[in-house]
Amino acid sequence: MNSLEEKLNNLPTNPGVYLFKDAKGTVLYVGKAGNIKHRVSSYFQRAGEKDAKTLALLEKVADIETILTDTEKEALILEDNLIKEHHPRYNIKLRDDKRYPCLRLSVEEDFPTLSIVRRIKKDRSIYFGPYPSATSLKETLKLIRRLFPIRTCRHTKFSNRIRPCINYEMERCSGPCCGKIDPAQYGEIIRQVRMFLEGRNRDLIESLKRRMEEAAEQLHFEKAARIRDQIEHIERVIERQNIVSRDFIDRDVIGFHRQDHRAAVYSLFIRAGKLLGGKGFNFSSISLPDEEILSSFLRQYYREDRFIPEQILIPKHIFEKNLSEGWLTELKGKKVCLLVPQKGAKRKLLEMASDNAEKFLRREAGLEEDRENLLLNLKESLHLSRVPKRIEAFDISNLQGGQAVGSMVSFEDGEPNKDRYRHFKIKTVEGSDDYGMMYEVLLRRYQKAVEEMDLPDLVLVDGGKGQLNVAKEVFKELGIKEVDLLSLAKARRVGHAETSDEKVFHPQYKEPITLGKQSPLLRFLDQIRDEAHRFAITYHKKVRQREAIYSALGEIPGIGKTRQRELLKYFGSVEKIKEATLEELGRVPKITPKSARSVYDFFLSSQPEKSTT
Repeated sequence: MNSLEEKLNNLPTNPGVYLFKDAKGTVLYVGKAGNIKHRVSSYFQRAGEKDAKTLALLEKVADIETILTDTEKEALILEDNLIKEHHPRYNIKLRDDKRYPCLRLSVEEDFPTLSIVRRIKKDRSIYFGPYPSATSLKETLKLIRRLFPIRTCRHTKFSNRIRPCINYEMERCSGPCCGKIDPAQYGEIIRQVRMFLEGRNRDLIESLKRRMEEAAEQLHFEKAARIRDQIEHIERVIERQNIVSRDFIDRDVIGFHRQDHRAAVYSLFIRAGKLLGGKGFNFSSISLPDEEILSSFLRQYYREDRFIPEQILIPKHIFEKNLSEGWLTELKGKKVCLLVPQKGAKRKLLEMASDNAEKFLRREAGLEEDRENLLLNLKESLHLSRVPKRIEAFDISNLQGGQAVGSMVSFEDGEPNKDRYRHFKIKTVEGSDDYGMMYEVLLRRYQKAVEEMDLPDLVLVDGGKGQLNVAKEVFKELGIKEVDLLSLAKARRVGHAETSDEKVFHPQYKEPITLGKQSPLLRFLDQIRDEAHRFAITYHKKVRQREAIYSALGEIPGIGKTRQRELLKYFGSVEKIKEATLEELGRVPKITPKSARSVYDFFLSSQPEKSTT
């Protein structure tokens, strides 16, 4: 095999992906480049100028693998896939399973409405946000509905309504469901809603003042008074808004701060000139250049279903800036600019974001130190062979042995990592055999983990010594020796009184380890066990509900699995299918007029009062 020096000398100048590997062949880092030779060589040149963490990475590199691509865009996609496959230690991992809520304005409809969504689709709707919290968004939506009489009912109720709802009586809705307003008049209200959400409040107020004067001239004094009140409400809202820019461009401002082996990124959300809030991200054991961290953050943070603003302000130039702009533009469907402002108002916004990143990092560093101490104490108190930086916990959920499922949750550095959560549908065990189910779940999980060299530091199972023995048997069968095992048995209760403490069972000790009720270690183990239980119960309910739904629809003559799925996809629930008219059922893909009639008649027989009007 060529030496590392020879590999460096013979690197290609093409675009592609490079993988740093250690002596065992484990992938340490995956990167992409428009010119592989230029990028990789930059790591090894002027080593004396590199920080300690970067040097630690380079010292472990024993081999470099390259994969060539035709374009830089292909390299970007390949890099993302390889990171997901190998989970390299030195790539940054953005643990952000949260999709921030947005407002969706359904302008493709004759009578549009606003709804809260967490996924942005490539449709004709207009999206506003994201909002850093669902609470702030609900308050905004509540305010809009108070200011503008737009409909609030869902499409199915809207199309089937015979008389206006109570919102019409309260003057909170203009009654489009019953022809109380035509599409053109309703469109004017929607235009006002858009102006409000886009920050064009001065234009909106001028427009409303003209309408108020026209109403007064025509002697429609009640209408003029309502518009006057609306203007006053909007002016009060404007006074409370935190306006940070006057160009009303949607932008994210990415602040960055680094200290020792930690780094933080803080994103401020500015929409229509208003600061909606922000979100911080903390990265530990970082050994990459700042530019690499920022570039990797952008690629992981902005996804197809996330809101992407027109401008993204960043503190430093990143590698392949043009490629990143092109990729973001393609995701959004319109031009996106990455800017590195050096002066003026935009630079001040960037400084504000960086100040937030520094404060966030200090706060997180303190929490991280507490978590590190907790894990160290866990190792010492429970006689573990290593610090449990990665813990996997298991639980079984079954109801009289029916639809049994298993769950696995993963905690890394004391925090849940939901990307690694897994659920298992029990395949080989019938009846209420908890030991057999646990055996199946552990065997399926760790057969794969051994193949992929993806073992945790500690495995925690819910239960007593019996469950622990099952885990020991699986590990013995698979030849796993380097992973610690524990089981956590709940306290026994008689009525409201506890008759015993919670116990921790260790495979090397006959007697269980008892932790005090107020012990932080016990609270931490309880948190992990409860999370595994929650995840199992949630999946169990989902499986049972799905089976119940398909059972109900399966009784309808001529409606097989494919048509059942199409009906559920279109309506969302069995209740809405029951409420649907014959015409609505006929619009469902793969549903013929005959099968639509079959569904309609089936539910009509159980609801004799149902009408086709």
